[in-house]
This record gives sequence, structure tokens and C-alpha cells, in this order.
Amino acid sequence: MRTSSRLTLLGSALLAGASFLPLSALAQSDTTETVLVTAEKRSEEAKNVPMSISVIGADELNKLNIRSFEDILSQVPGLSITEADPTHPVLILRGINAGGDGSTVATYLDEMPYGSSNALANGVDTAPNLDTYDMKHVEVLRGPQGTLYGASAEGGLIKFVTNAPDPSGFDDSFEIGGTQLDHSSSGLEGRGMVNVPLTNNLAVRIVGFDSFTPGFISDPGRNISNINDLRSFGGRVSVLYQPTDKLTIRLSANAQQVDSGNVNAEDIALVGGTFHPLYGSYKQQRTTNEPDGVRYFLYNATVNWDLNFATITSSSSFGALHDYALTDATGVYGADVQGFLHQEKFTQEVRLASDPGWSSLPIDWLVGAYYTNETSYLHQDIVTSFHGPLLAPGTFVQGDSEYNEIAGFVNATYHILQTLDLGVGGRYSTNDQIANEFGLATATPHLTSDDRFTWSVSLDYHFDAQTTLYGRVATGFRPGGPNDVPPAAPPSVPVHYGPDSLTEYELGAKGDLPDEHLSFDADVYLINWKDIQLLTFVNGFNVNGNGGTATSKGAEANVTWTPIDRLVLNLNGAFTDAYLTENTEPLFVGGLSGNALPWSPKWSATLNGDYTFEAIGDWTPYIGATWHYVGTRYSDYYGQLYQAVYSLSQNYYAMPSYNTFDARIGATFDRWSVEIYGKNINSAKGVTAFGAYGTSAASGGAGTVGLIQPRLIGIVLRGKL
Repeated sequence: MRTSSRLTLLGSALLAGASFLPLSALAQSDTTETVLVTAEKRSEEAKNVPMSISVIGADELNKLNIRSFEDILSQVPGLSITEADPTHPVLILRGINAGGDGSTVATYLDEMPYGSSNALANGVDTAPNLDTYDMKHVEVLRGPQGTLYGASAEGGLIKFVTNAPDPSGFDDSFEIGGTQLDHSSSGLEGRGMVNVPLTNNLAVRIVGFDSFTPGFISDPGRNISNINDLRSFGGRVSVLYQPTDKLTIRLSANAQQVDSGNVNAEDIALVGGTFHPLYGSYKQQRTTNEPDGVRYFLYNATVNWDLNFATITSSSSFGALHDYALTDATGVYGADVQGFLHQEKFTQEVRLASDPGWSSLPIDWLVGAYYTNETSYLHQDIVTSFHGPLLAPGTFVQGDSEYNEIAGFVNATYHILQTLDLGVGGRYSTNDQIANEFGLATATPHLTSDDRFTWSVSLDYHFDAQTTLYGRVATGFRPGGPNDVPPAAPPSVPVHYGPDSLTEYELGAKGDLPDEHLSFDADVYLINWKDIQLLTFVNGFNVNGNGGTATSKGAEANVTWTPIDRLVLNLNGAFTDAYLTENTEPLFVGGLSGNALPWSPKWSATLNGDYTFEAIGDWTPYIGATWHYVGTRYSDYYGQLYQAVYSLSQNYYAMPSYNTFDARIGATFDRWSVEIYGKNINSAKGVTAFGAYGTSAASGGAGTVGLIQPRLIGIVLRGKL
């Protein structure tokens, strides 16, 4: 909603215990801990998955205080995020982003797909920014995942894996903390979990969380401080029933609400392509606050039945999203623009996966079928105040859309030798969509249908039980669909836009070297992207269209080393060279061949270090620190029309690089631990969003930049009752 509204206001700028280990947690002995993931929709060791994958385990989520996408960013090579505030994150993997309204990164919570496959429902910025408390781990799959995960996973997939209820015994945990933010005040947070076995084969697990983070943006014109505070609260309930050792039934319900009092925007002046605060650091001027927020509701029923030769899995999911935002558009209309998005998505997947040793044949296989139905309602009004009356009769836009998809997929691994595996997969999908427009736009329905085949081939060679070399070629796509055609649009405006697609070539190596106390994961890749979905702007409205081609090539690495007992060092980094290889439409889009794809740094790196001291009585102290570097990134493109109207000197702008430093010190005692930590202790002003011009009368049309949080100091107590 914030970064890509249907109504764009021609001349507006909507802003728009161990360290992290990729494969295994190297213990302080010569043994390694096996990390199991479900990237290929079966449980297997991460080091045996022939693709680039990062895993952030429960210990890392807690010790590094990773509770959101913004925290995950530094721990995943090749991941970047742009957002005006945490309620509407735009996720980018390996640079696959060109400013379109459709998502290129899929998100899952266990077996639940979440987020829109429909660009008309702003799928690009509606990924759920889920609280990670009591999660088993977070998996990040880089590169196209079209075979097993289908549409809108061109860039990759982020999967949140929760802890299942445990019938074997009672368990609980909690954390209580407080924070102090520079240029602001204090915040509070609390989280808890309880696992209750009801019988020896039935259990329930309940998780709750609530956090308040104060704002750091002030408005001197209205004499208001800390206007961009953030509140996130919700919970999860899951029930597990195991009537036999062959049958498991799990029911889950998840709800979360995230509300932001205002965007994290500082008003700036553009001087020679560089940024200068207009009213002072962390300051903006508006006629009113610009609040926004989301509510996520996710429900799932998963059944696993072992048939002795294979396991059949049925996953039934329903997700709902309620989204709102207010934009100060007094500089354009003398009023505000409020937007509401309501989305519902039902998904059914059934798959059959061979059990280990199912036959004497050296083949593992998986077949499945998938169906989804998604309905969306997007409404925007020009109003005199939030939830107030319309500026004038008929000054609203409404877009209703429906998306249906049916797919079948197959994946197989042939063990050519004990050390050599060949993997192949394919997915055929068909979708149809319909869109209706009301209000300022016409009420003509538009229908589209499309079908697509995606595939993958991999070859991996196991040098030994610890080290693997792999090669992979994979494809992905993002669905096309009908357009919301603006009023009085010229005949050249398309009534639909086509799918885009890409092919990736990847070579990587991963493994553990116990004698050297080292684990590693490294890859190089080349991605060719064609028919890229882009946004053009016609009569003040966003219109989806297709551009030409782009390339992303790069390398990623993650190395964890234990040079001495109790000291764990982790270095991860990425080189991402993503750029257009054809010019886009010049008047409204403005991207030129050779321009970098938006919001992906060419260089990024993170160094984590953690040291655990010898026990002092019953206490075991530890310290840790993290350095994170984000290189230069580039904004979305500006077409020739906008350059002329707003006297812009460039078709896109460079965002300065920045470094952040985090630190932590704590101690564990029996079932308790206490930690003091700091995030961005150097108060770097990292830019997360950019608009070359504004819409508020109070700002005088100034440009804006979204900023990361300044220095935050926190203390957290964790324990079990």
C-alpha cells in the first residue's frame, strides 16, 4: 500500500550461544550438529540440499534478538529490503526487483503460503513481518523455486518453521525486555510460550507476544516528537494429534497486528544527487500523521499419513490480510488519501513423497497437486481526514480482483552412485484472473488466463559425508494479469500485462571440516530475466506493464570458524551485480540499459563473533558483536515526465552505503538468562526508502528518505517457570 498504490497522485512520492550458521552449528568439539530443513518439502540435512540456502536456528534468533525481517537482513547473504516502515516490507533476493507491484519472494509459515500472487493486490509489499519467538528456525532459499513453490518465487523463498506441540511433556518459556532508542524514549516487549500435553498423543502449544518500539521521527512544524512508533502483538495456537505412529494431524491458527504511527521518513533536499536534511536530522513536516498497519490471520490443517512406501501430506490453508494506510496529499489535492486492502486466500496442496528405502531402486520422488483461490478488495479515497468524508462525491478508487491457480508438480532424485545424485523437477500451472474497477476508473471487468511450465535440474557430488559440490539450473515465473485501466486512458494502455520469467544457473559448494573447526557454504550464479513486470504511470494511476530484460550475477559465501574453544566467528557476504539489459519505457518508467536494479547493494557483508566464558559458579557469561555493511543501492526509476515536472537531474539516485555495529553481553543460569544488547550502536543513518518529491503542503514537496532505527539499547530476561 505504501510503496505502490493504485492511485499514485501524479506528482506524489509514496515512500515507496552460537553465531549464525548456514548449514550446521559447529560445536566446540569435533562433532557437528545436524540441521534439518524442509526446503524440498521433505525433511533432510541442509548440507545435502542442492541449492543455496541459509538457516537461522532458534539459538541465533534469540541471542541475536532477531524478531523481524529487518533483523534477518544482516544474517542472509543476497537478501535486501526496502520499506518506508516495517508494516510493508519489500523483500528482494539476488537483486530480482524492478519496482513492479507483484512479489518476487514467496513467504511460508510452516505449510502455509502467505502473500499475494496478484500484482493488483500489492503483493510486492504484503509479506507477513512475523514475530519469530518460539520458532524452530527460519529458512531462506535463494534463487527461483518455481518447481515446488510455484508462482511469485522467482527470487526465492523465506520460510518460517515453528515448533510443533510436543505430547511427551509440559514445557514453557518467556522473555521480558525493555529498550531505549536514541532521539526517542523507551519501549517494552514480552513474549511467552506454553506447551501442554493433554494425553500421550495429543498436545497444544500456545505462543503470545507484544512489543512496543518508540518512534524516532519528529515534526517541528506541529511540535510533535516520536511520531513513528511501532506496535506489534499477536499469537499462535497449534494442536497436534497422533492417533497412531503413522498418522499426524496438526491444526494451527496465527494472528498478528502491526501498527505504525507514521512512516520512518526524513525530509531532504536533493543537491547534486546527494541528500541533505531539510528540517534537521530525523525530522519531517506534515499537515497530519501518516499511519499505516496490517493484520495477518493464518489458519492451517496439515495431515501426514505414512503408507509404509510413501507419506501423503495434505495441507489446507486460509489466510486473510487487512491493510490500511493514510498519505498526506495536501500538496496535490488539499486533502489526504486513505487506502484499505482486504485479501483472502485459500490454498490446498496434496503431495506424496517416497519414504527412505521404499524400494531397491535408487530413487527418491515426490508428486503433488496445488490449488489456490485469492480474492482482493482495494479501496482508496481522497478524504478530508482519516476515516473522514470524501473530498467530493466520487473521489475514490476501488479495485476488486480474483486469482485462481491449479498446478501439478513432480520432483525426483536419482542416486547414480553413492556419491553422485541427479535431481529433476517440473511444475505445470494454469491461472485465471478477473478485475473490476469502480469510482474514478471505469467499471469494465477484465479477464486473463495463462499457463506456465517451470523446471529444475541439479547434479550434486559428495566428496565425503561432510562436503558437497552441486550445480543447478532452475526457472521461475510471476503471473501476469488484468490491468486497472485509468479513466480517459489512451488506447495504447494495455488492458492486461504478461508474466515475466527467469532462468538461473548456479554452482556451489557446502560442507563441514571438523578437523579445522570450520563450516562453509559458497555459490556463484547467473540469472537471465525477461519480460520484466514494471509499473508505468498514466493519468496519476499505477498501470502494470512489461519491460525487456535484465541480468543478475553474483557470488555468496558463509563461513563459520571456531579458532579456539568457546569462540565462534561467522562471516557472510554477497556480491550482487543486477542491472537492466534493455531500456524500459522512457516517459513514465525511465530505466536505461545498464542501470542497476533497484535496492540491491552490489556488496554486502556481516561478521558475527561470540565468545562463551568458562562457568563462574552456576553462571556462564558470554559476549558477542556484529558488524554489518550495506553497499550503495539505487532507487526506483523516474521517467522523463517526472524528471521534467520535478526538475530531477537523474533517472535514479544512489543511496549511500552504511555500516552498523551491534553488541551483546549476557549470562545463563540454569533455566534463566539475562542479556544487555545494542543495535546500530554507531547510529548509522541507513536509507531504506526514497522519494524524490513529496505530496504534503507542509513539506513544500520535499524529497524523503526512509531510515533505519538509530541506536537502540535493550535488556531482556529469558527463562522457564
